[in-house]
Amino acid sequence: MQRYSLLKAGAALIFICGFVAVLINSDPLPGVRKAALRHRRKAQSLQQDAVERDFRNPVETFDNNIRQKDPNAGRKFTLELASLKDGESGKIVIETKPSWSPLGVQRFHELMDDKFYDQAKFFRVVDDFIVQFGINGDPKKPKPSRIKDDEVKQTNSRGTVTFAMAGKNSRTSQLFINTRTDGNAFLDKQGFAPIGEVIVGMDVVDAIYNVYGEKPDQGQVQSRGNKYLDKEASKLTSGHSSRGSTGVVRDCMGYF
Repeated sequence: MQRYSLLKAGAALIFICGFVAVLINSDPLPGVRKAALRHRRKAQSLQQDAVERDFRNPVETFDNNIRQKDPNAGRKFTLELASLKDGESGKIVIETKPSWSPLGVQRFHELMDDKFYDQAKFFRVVDDFIVQFGINGDPKKPKPSRIKDDEVKQTNSRGTVTFAMAGKNSRTSQLFINTRTDGNAFLDKQGFAPIGEVIVGMDVVDAIYNVYGEKPDQGQVQSRGNKYLDKEASKLTSGHSSRGSTGVVRDCMGYF
């Protein structure tokens, strides 16, 4: 009798162990388990997406992140030029260098973000020297204030972009691109501090319409804007912002 009881108890123990094993290997509460998995995946997703990213326009997002970290970081700008010597158009890319001219770069960035140079014309073109622009085509547009000079840390080599001056601490908005093959180093001693350089399109710069030379009257350009130039120098090369390329030549750039 005692032996039969032991066998019965053993069989019951085996049954219980088997039942527990079945429970472990199965999902008695599938809804609870699925809910727990969804919660865990959501938590992991939130951790991975702690910094939101706009994948529809990664260039703008990257550029904005760069500006937030350092609003005065070097940037690239693309300018589309129309009415070149051959009647064609082309693009140039300017990269700013804050280490060369911090105050000048800051002013250039401000004007670029304000689209100040849109439709500005290259009103002064001196062969084998410079091409100059920077007067807004609308005389009603508020004129930028003067900024202090920067120390000259970079020579005015070919392709560098520099603010024009009319004496000490007189930089406002006008700029020129050095076009002389050997550069214009003599400008260094006169206090002209480059703010950046043309990294793409110097062949386009060389094709800027040059027949008028220095004839356009800057006083008339300031007071009458493009209405004066369209009448007296209608073939001048002009520039405008290019959103289709990152000034981005697609990186941390702004745009002309």
